[in-house]
Amino acid sequence: MKGKEAAGEREDHGPERVLGESISKLNLILSTMKDSRYSDGLMEAWGIARDSTESKIMEERLSTLNLYGLKLNSADTLQEIYELTLDAMEQTLGFEQASFLVVDGSKFRIVGNRGYMSHLSVALPLDGSKGGITVKVARTHKPVLVLDTSRDDDYVEGIPGIRSELAVPVETKDKTVGVLNVESKKLAAFDEKDMTLLQILAWHAATATRNLEMRRELEKRSSQLSLLLKSSTRMISSTDISQRLKTVAEAIRALGWRRVVISVRDEEMEIAYPEDIVTAGLTDEEIEFLWNKKPPGQVWRERFGPEYDRFKIGEFYHLPWSDPWVRKRFSDTTVPSKLEAEAMVDWDPQDLLYAPLRLADGRIVGVLSIDDPLDGRRPTKESMAPLELFIHQAAVAVENALLIRDLNEARKQLKADAELSESKVEERTRELRKSQKQLLRAQRLVAMGELARMVGHDLRNPLTGIAGATYYLKSKLDSKKDGKAKEMLRLIEQDIGYSNKIINDLLEYSGEMRLELGRFTLKPILEEAMVLAKVPKNVKVVCLTKKCPKMKADVEKMKRVFVNVIRNAVDAMPSGGKLTIRSRKSEGFVEVSFADTGVGISKDVLERIWAPLFTTKAKGMGLGLSICKRVVKAHGGTISVESEVGKGTTFTVTVAIEPKIEGGEKVWVTMPESSSLMMKRA
Repeated sequence: MKGKEAAGEREDHGPERVLGESISKLNLILSTMKDSRYSDGLMEAWGIARDSTESKIMEERLSTLNLYGLKLNSADTLQEIYELTLDAMEQTLGFEQASFLVVDGSKFRIVGNRGYMSHLSVALPLDGSKGGITVKVARTHKPVLVLDTSRDDDYVEGIPGIRSELAVPVETKDKTVGVLNVESKKLAAFDEKDMTLLQILAWHAATATRNLEMRRELEKRSSQLSLLLKSSTRMISSTDISQRLKTVAEAIRALGWRRVVISVRDEEMEIAYPEDIVTAGLTDEEIEFLWNKKPPGQVWRERFGPEYDRFKIGEFYHLPWSDPWVRKRFSDTTVPSKLEAEAMVDWDPQDLLYAPLRLADGRIVGVLSIDDPLDGRRPTKESMAPLELFIHQAAVAVENALLIRDLNEARKQLKADAELSESKVEERTRELRKSQKQLLRAQRLVAMGELARMVGHDLRNPLTGIAGATYYLKSKLDSKKDGKAKEMLRLIEQDIGYSNKIINDLLEYSGEMRLELGRFTLKPILEEAMVLAKVPKNVKVVCLTKKCPKMKADVEKMKRVFVNVIRNAVDAMPSGGKLTIRSRKSEGFVEVSFADTGVGISKDVLERIWAPLFTTKAKGMGLGLSICKRVVKAHGGTISVESEVGKGTTFTVTVAIEPKIEGGEKVWVTMPESSSLMMKRA
């Protein structure tokens, strides 16, 4: 119903009282004025007063709805959101018969109502077999206004005597999660204004629901991260591999997985020792079956290959049992789950989920398999994010334990060889020192890689939000904003672009590099690089490149190398100067040099110029030259620098015309060990 005043059951108050009094007074004046000269003017005055009053009513309702929006966003439970929404529908909008319905799986149920004689507890199917207007709204995601239910084919009679109905969807993330529904025993009790107000309230309810879900998800993630942090501390407190594996398995079970299998793998992806496999949540029979049916290392190598890329969710591989291809390959080696499908939401008890324990340099030191989630849901990239971070730490912990085991075995061997010749002892000592260096390098590599990934991914989401907000402000204020506002928006966009560049540099340096090989000639690429580098007018560029044969390389990545070197040369000549670019062919290689007449580089800076995160500039992360060196090295080439303070600097890039790169046209290059250089010099 549109309002209690429509049924004569509620005293006029607030905006409705103002409207009623204004109309009554105008009617009284009209009835006493007999002179027709005044009637036209009075009718016009009546219309103006009515429109003005209705406008005030609408403003007051919108203001009250906004206050309810604040209350809704402070709600601690979904039921509190339902009740506050119904309060707004009844008290603010004046709808006497109102209900809030939510989508629950394949059904529709009422979670609260106002104005009905008894509590409604109807569950409606969403398949369209019945349900009427509310089900139609849920399926079409559009509001429905019915002025006469007797003339609407979609209306299904529920409460006797209902003559008109209005329903709008409650949507989050482009998905209808509920419906706000109001009814009346009067014909045409609702209009377009009522629909607009109810849609605004639905938006507030949807926002509150989404924010509550986000708060709960953040609390869950915080709890998970706290648990993983404690597990990480326990994990590194022991030097025994089996104990570390048990800590990992227990932590994953605590995150909501019933069965966990984790194993250490050697270079051939084989399990070298029986103690290098640990399970949690499996019976003795299941463990025996798993050991007897374990696939060879080559099979596991294939499971992490391109044939399985379509099943990847981040670092994990989710293989649905509904896929015939999966059943054919895994039916003989999978430990069957004892759970029933009815106990799950969308996870099949026979689904498979596994991930490699991969180090920063790309090596796999173990395999993790998990099964039977407590919430019964399939994994998503978001739900697996905390676990993804943890398995990187687990991989480092396993590698360190292996190195410690090797060290202990080396010490034992040294003790046994105490009576051997001095040369033999020295050889063993060198092996021991090498193992110690590998242990330190592994720890430094993971610190660099994890920091880059965490900073990059955590900053990208808020930057995307800022960019969207900036675009919205520009579109809304374009015709109104003054010069200062335009300058501020331009500055925001410029800083967003610069921040994104830093994030891209971090992610590109810390992750694996993919080369897209193609044919190109040198001179056009250099010309494009000079345009992209935006060389100022006070810098003269002399390009003396000779005609070179077509080269095979990743064009975009090599172009980025040239742009970076040219920009560094320009930065070294703040007062202007000359940049000379030369090229020459030499025994299957092309050598390109960039000589500037800038300020030059001191000897101590020159020694650290390739170290990541080292920079002498006021802005920048110091990753540009590190990435350049990595790109050139990935192509089988070299990059070098010579400089003299006060005279200038020359960078020389040497790349093979036909680089010998294994992996075909598309190859992956793992993260370089040179990232530990920064840690070494710090």
